[in-house]
Order: sequence, then C-alpha cells, then structure tokens
Amino acid sequence: MSFVLARRAERMNPSVIREILKVTERPGIVSLAGGLPSPDSFPVEAMRAACERVLRDTPREALQYAASEGFGPLREWVAAQLAERGMTVDASQVLITTGSQQGLDLVGKVLIDPGSGVAVERPTYLGALQAFAPYEPEVVTLECDDDGPLPEALAAAAARASSTCCRTSRIRAAAA
Repeated sequence: MSFVLARRAERMNPSVIREILKVTERPGIVSLAGGLPSPDSFPVEAMRAACERVLRDTPREALQYAASEGFGPLREWVAAQLAERGMTVDASQVLITTGSQQGLDLVGKVLIDPGSGVAVERPTYLGALQAFAPYEPEVVTLECDDDGPLPEALAAAAARASSTCCRTSRIRAAAA
C-alpha cells in the first residue's frame, strides 16, 4: 500500500532547532544558538511552590484535559495582569499556548496564504521560519539596527508584497 502525502510535506525539513538542541546536550557546550536561557535563571522554587499549590487545591482540574483555549483560571489571571498594565482584555480573548511554536503556527494559519509576504528581522528566529514554512509565505528579510527593523526597510517590504506580517521582538519607538 502506498500513501500520498500532502504537497506541503515536500517542504518539510528536520527541525533546525531540534538539531541545535542536540548539540547543547554535549558536556561542556554552552550554546547561544538555540535561545536557551541560563539554567541559573530558572525560578525553580517559585515553580515548585506553584505546582504544589495547584496539585493541592485543584489536582483533578490541573491534570485533566481542558478547553483548547487554556485553563480558565489561568486565562482569567492573564487578563487581570494585562488589566493592571492598562489593557482592557477579557479572559475570553486570552489563548494559552504550549509555547512559541504553537503560537507562531496559529498566526501562520490565520494570517498567511501561499505567496503572502512575511517580513522578518535579519537575523530572525529560526522557529518562526519553520512554523511559517508550511503556509508557503514569501519571506522578506529586513535590515535592522539596535532598535529593530529600519523603518525604510519595512516600508520597502510592504510596498513589494500584497500582504505583510512582521514578526519582531523589538519595537522601534521612532517608527510610530
């Protein structure tokens, strides 16, 4: 029996991030390539206390499958935190993901059509390129400086593409 795969399967490659992370498991290797935080920065005690509290107070709810939008009380907490920062956000507007890759995949699903322009910083996050690839974007790299993408580079990319989505971790105040 032979199987016919979707056309997009031809564009699927091994995870670059997974390959980078394999190298970091070698003794003595300190790699900045995978975006790994220092293990010394992990809030181990805070995570331990949070896990103990959750498993003490709501163990069945914490371990059971939940709505795909995320655990309701966590969504409410996120909305409250955003409200403290001056944003008007209802818990129904909060979506909890299991990491950046899931978030980027969801962005790709709803914003990228085949041939859509996607502007990214140079250099950019490899995980973003990997998450967007199945949606067949036209990736346009933007020149940057210490403050992020250069406004003229973004303007030129927007002029060339029918639609552009910019993934950036920095915000340029002067561009506003």
